[in-house]
Amino acid sequence: MSVALLTAEQARAKLADKNYPAQQTYLAMYSTWWDGIVTEPGMMVVPIDDHLVHRGDGVFEAIKVVNGRVFLFEEHLRRLENSAKLIGISLPMSLDKMKSIIAETVTAVGVKDALLRLYVSRGPGGFTTNPYDSVSSQMYLVVTTLKLLPSEKYQQGVSIGKSSVPPKDPTLARIKSCNYLPNVLMKKESVDRGIDFTINVDEQGNFLEGSTENIVILDQDGFLVRPPLHQILKGTTMIRTFELAEKLVKSGKISGIQERNFTEADVKSAKEVMMIGTTLDVLPVTVYEGSKIGSGSQGPVAKELNELLREDMKNAVLI
Repeated sequence: MSVALLTAEQARAKLADKNYPAQQTYLAMYSTWWDGIVTEPGMMVVPIDDHLVHRGDGVFEAIKVVNGRVFLFEEHLRRLENSAKLIGISLPMSLDKMKSIIAETVTAVGVKDALLRLYVSRGPGGFTTNPYDSVSSQMYLVVTTLKLLPSEKYQQGVSIGKSSVPPKDPTLARIKSCNYLPNVLMKKESVDRGIDFTINVDEQGNFLEGSTENIVILDQDGFLVRPPLHQILKGTTMIRTFELAEKLVKSGKISGIQERNFTEADVKSAKEVMMIGTTLDVLPVTVYEGSKIGSGSQGPVAKELNELLREDMKNAVLI
């Protein structure tokens, strides 16, 4: 026989020996399937017949820990709970227990800054599309190093373009599911094009969202505008940024806050365009399809919103 028939011990040894650069950022993993924590990257695995793997049948959140504080902890967990509910998955534990396990897993690796990748799956039990084949829902938590963008990106801004990938149906767009094929194709598209992000657009030409980040604009009248939430993922960082933006309304630095459709023409004429996300915070956009946006560098509103957001992180939940 040319292909080795491995014993369980041999398979475990091979898993431990597997290594590639990205694994250097994998710090720990908790799994309900084991009810324990591992710190060996090669052992950070899930059952192949978990619906998460072969159907993308699960939900997830990416949560940031900065200086030992979990930013928007409650908001992320509530969105996870809501996403799971919308596709009929029961959480394998209460949110309070989930918080406790997250804290223990982060503490186990002794880091102050991290990105938490939290998944709730339908669970293992078969390879069909029948969700009732799964034995029970599972939770997988992976703690990774937090990789921040260089400061130059915030000063010089980033480039965006229009995506050719069709947007998700509004019902699915509002669920943070693990079926992220359109998002993957959008990221591939931006890398292939040599730009930072692409934004998908609906049939009416309205801009929606990026691969994993929200787009907002400061229009010519000074209004901070986000797309309607019924057709995009309700970004936790974007929502918090808009709450903080009320300070700019009160000080007269912006005219107000709006939730409405905007098109390519609005993006091109905007005073400022911003991408907002968990790992991005508030990132200025200075080029759209090769054309300069605004001043061509970080605008005053993007700068102040980013400062407000980072100051807000200092008051987040302490692990």
